[in-house]
Amino acid sequence: DFELPLSPHGTDFQRRVWEQLLQIGWGETSSYGAIARALGLTNAASRAVGAANGANPLPIVIPCHRVVRSDGSLGGYAYGLPIKRELLKREIK
Repeated sequence: DFELPLSPHGTDFQRRVWEQLLQIGWGETSSYGAIARALGLTNAASRAVGAANGANPLPIVIPCHRVVRSDGSLGGYAYGLPIKRELLKREIK
C-alpha cells in the first residue's frame, strides 16, 4: 500500500481510469473492458481505457500492470511484457 497524495497530470478520462486502477488489489487483475464498465461505458471503450492505462505517469504506484485482456492474456505494457509478467508473478501466489 502507498499512502501518497497523488495528483498525476492527465485528461479527466485518464484520471478516471487511473482512479479505477487504484481499486485493483494486490495479487488481483482486471480487464480493460471491466474498467470501462466500472466507468459506466461499454466494452467499446476498452481501447480508450488501454490508451489511458498506457499513459499512466506513475506505474507501480498506480498499478497499470494489473490490467489484462478479457481472455486473461497480458495485453500490453509500456515497459515490456517481460516486466509486466514479472510484476504479476511477484504479486500472484
